[in-house]
Amino acid sequence: MRILSLDTSFSFLNLSVVEDGRVVLLHYLDSSRKTLENLPKVLEDLSIKTEEFDAFAVSLGVGYLTSLRIGVTFMKTTAYLLGRPIVGYENLYLLGRFTPVNGTKIPYLKVSTNVFYRVFSEKASEVRIYKGEELEGTGITLEAFRDISLGSSRIILPFFPFSSYGGLIAWERLSSDPKGDDPFSLEPIYLKPPA
Repeated sequence: MRILSLDTSFSFLNLSVVEDGRVVLLHYLDSSRKTLENLPKVLEDLSIKTEEFDAFAVSLGVGYLTSLRIGVTFMKTTAYLLGRPIVGYENLYLLGRFTPVNGTKIPYLKVSTNVFYRVFSEKASEVRIYKGEELEGTGITLEAFRDISLGSSRIILPFFPFSSYGGLIAWERLSSDPKGDDPFSLEPIYLKPPA
């Protein structure tokens, strides 16, 4: 099974190709250009033809809503038109699941003025907005959010390949549930109440 996985949650774009449970391509682009400008060019430059894939995976966030909507809409539409399965994934879950740390993990990311997090102890909590509460455990975040500290200790990752881990999650899921998600139900994660 060949899966194209896309993450457009922040100002960077990263995509991966997963074949039979292995990442065979990871592409990362941090650019001043908008996602809508970058996506077609990246696919063309990498000679990626969506019709050559068996399934798709896409990040639902947390992240910048405009770029997330572009990525989610592109992948949902592609999956629907080609009649292929799609799996949505969430980046805080990936940070918690794939960062090897013993004990409680607190993956977190900043979006605009909000810090979103989960707590992984025996199982993962829902996504929450940080409001200054005391959190015990190891905070896990990216270099871009170094100035924020959650948890009693921290791990700061210079880079995290969300699209690769998301593609692996999709491969795992599609191996046992070939239908995937209903494309019409996939929406970016949005927790902040409307203004």
